[in-house]
Amino acid sequence: MEKTTDSVREIGQLMSVAVAAVLFGSTMILSAVGPARASESIALASHDMAAPSRYLA
Repeated sequence: MEKTTDSVREIGQLMSVAVAAVLFGSTMILSAVGPARASESIALASHDMAAPSRYLA
């Protein structure tokens, strides 16, 4: 019984470390990318553009 609770506790700790690592990593990625700036030119989908550039804008 004691061995089971120890393994459950260890799995719980590993899961919490994994969640913390994912949250930290996503925070670092978002801070590196940065928010979209309003001053940048926004490419709106129009008939003049090629189809792929509409989705890549």
